[in-house]
Amino acid sequence: MEILWPALGIAVIVVFVFYVLAQHWQRLLRQQNWTIRRLFERVQSLEELNDPEWRRRLSDAAPVPLEQVFTLSFRLGDRFWRDALRASEDDQKFIREYGTFVGAVKLERWRSHAVATISEVLPDRKATGWQTRCLDYYPDSAKSGEALSLWELALARPSLSAERPPSLELLLRANSLELRGHRLNAIPENSGNGYGPAVDDGDVTFFRLPLDTAGLAEFRSHDPADAGGNGGGNAGAAENGVNGSSWQAFYSHHDAELGIEWQLRLRDLTRKSEWERWKILEPAAIPLATRE
Repeated sequence: MEILWPALGIAVIVVFVFYVLAQHWQRLLRQQNWTIRRLFERVQSLEELNDPEWRRRLSDAAPVPLEQVFTLSFRLGDRFWRDALRASEDDQKFIREYGTFVGAVKLERWRSHAVATISEVLPDRKATGWQTRCLDYYPDSAKSGEALSLWELALARPSLSAERPPSLELLLRANSLELRGHRLNAIPENSGNGYGPAVDDGDVTFFRLPLDTAGLAEFRSHDPADAGGNGGGNAGAAENGVNGSSWQAFYSHHDAELGIEWQLRLRDLTRKSEWERWKILEPAAIPLATRE
């Protein structure tokens, strides 16, 4: 009996220790199982990223990104109306009284479509000076000749016949903006600077602006709205504005013979993040003091 009670006490202590260890290992196994399950779910989620169908559904649900913003303005001088169109005094009076003129065209190019916002100056006889219209354009790659008419100006009073009067029209195509004249009686000689020969009976393209930086490269110039381009700015910064890789660009052209001047600003949002990440700000050179 003297040995039985101590042995029984030791046995109780051993059983209690094993019970505590078993509870501890059980908690560890549960934590490990939970960790393994979470890792498996994460691996499965990463594998789903490579699933084309899942990517397609994600692309459909995500908002379509805005890629580029173009802002176009153009001016038609007196020489254009007098020499290129040869409009009579009555026709010019009709145009001023009933025609609208483009102040600016803002073109937002999204991945799936384009949105054109046209700001127009209303005729002199109307009290309100401006109006704004928005048009959506979904280009079809299968139709190369498809175009959206952004603005049209009749150049003469409508006649009693069903014949369409001569007109000017601003067209938006998949990769260009185009100013075209329709049914013009007198078509000017091609100067080689901004407009082409007649493409149909009485039709002529006065300018065609490609909506890509490669096609616009020859028209790249300094933005007059930029403070650095006003003559007294940093020459190095101005050179970087023309030849650098900034996401903002300015293009312009003045055809004195034809009497047309246009300006185009580009905000290329596809290059903005890259430019902000890799741009290098170089300080202007400090001239060395000369010894007198």
